[in-house]
Amino acid sequence: MNVLFLSQGSDVSDHPGWHDGMLRLQREGMVNAYDNIPYLGFAAENGWDRFYDYIVDKCNSLAYDVVYFQYFHRKGTPSPRECVQRLRQLDKAPLIITSAGDPFSDNLLKPDYPQDFKEISRLADITFSTQMGKAADKMVRWGAKNIIYMPNGMCQKRFNALGVEANHTFDFDVVFVGSRNNSKNPGSKYFWATRDREELVKKLSKHYGRNFGLFGHNWDTKISHGPIPFSEQQNTFRRGRVVVGGNPYSYSDYYTSNRAFFEVASGIPTVELKVPRIGNVLRNNDHVYWVDSIGGITDRIDRLLDEDASQLYQKSSLAAQYIEDRHTQYHRMKFKMVVSKHYIEHKNLKIDFPYFLDEVDIIEEHKFATRLKAE
Repeated sequence: MNVLFLSQGSDVSDHPGWHDGMLRLQREGMVNAYDNIPYLGFAAENGWDRFYDYIVDKCNSLAYDVVYFQYFHRKGTPSPRECVQRLRQLDKAPLIITSAGDPFSDNLLKPDYPQDFKEISRLADITFSTQMGKAADKMVRWGAKNIIYMPNGMCQKRFNALGVEANHTFDFDVVFVGSRNNSKNPGSKYFWATRDREELVKKLSKHYGRNFGLFGHNWDTKISHGPIPFSEQQNTFRRGRVVVGGNPYSYSDYYTSNRAFFEVASGIPTVELKVPRIGNVLRNNDHVYWVDSIGGITDRIDRLLDEDASQLYQKSSLAAQYIEDRHTQYHRMKFKMVVSKHYIEHKNLKIDFPYFLDEVDIIEEHKFATRLKAE
């Protein structure tokens, strides 16, 4: 299978996990020819018209089986419609897939999905989305078809599964990594999410004092330690006995950011606010300690801090390994390629959902994890 990957970046190095995943699939024999074109960088240097022409020319000469428009939702991107129509007219027309990774609004609040994503998802054969529920229903209403849940995952090139040794030194009881959004628009979901995040940080700061490690942009507080580089997240999580995830920016089914996977893989017990159905991906009281509301967070953390440390961190190390074994960007890319290959060969979708817990009823879950057009 020949794949043209149009990655959301300025350079291949912007998304090393996705690129590494494709190279690994190539070594394993699932993918034959493979090219990665970071579309933001190409368009910045050559213009969007040249980018779209270049894609058609490459597909015409190299006969790709799949063209993947990754995270094609940068606001202001010129329409891909003509490009896709020209691809459809080639002697060997490729399968067109796309994906959405950000928690865009599933209702009337901003930010809405950008127009370029709405358009590519209408045109694509398959759309992979990190959130379902009302967000997927919204996509169906604008004409997207074959929407399939695909969780975020851990970048296996920048992070890996870690354990906590007996001599590990902690600086804090609790660590939180996340920035404070500056939205002042009540019509934006980020305005309300920021209020929730401020409430979360205030509660943690009041309860744990100097034993609370806060990292991120725009926190005006004496206990903030400021922002950290993206690649330093795991080292920062490991400074705390417990790590707390930020409040979700989406409560549509399944959504969680990639940071949750980095947190668990750090080997530190992770407390997160849950969204519907996410407990079918990461097991409660095992991989993650899910809580229903900000009000219940400190109680859950305190109970973890009171547990036998040896047993707690042994369990967290197993959870970290679970992420590395099943929830990396390599695994996500493999899932997309498996689905695409079957669709090309059989003209229908067969979805095995390798990211759900073993105990999940896949037949039952199918109706929540997909929105498929009638065959």
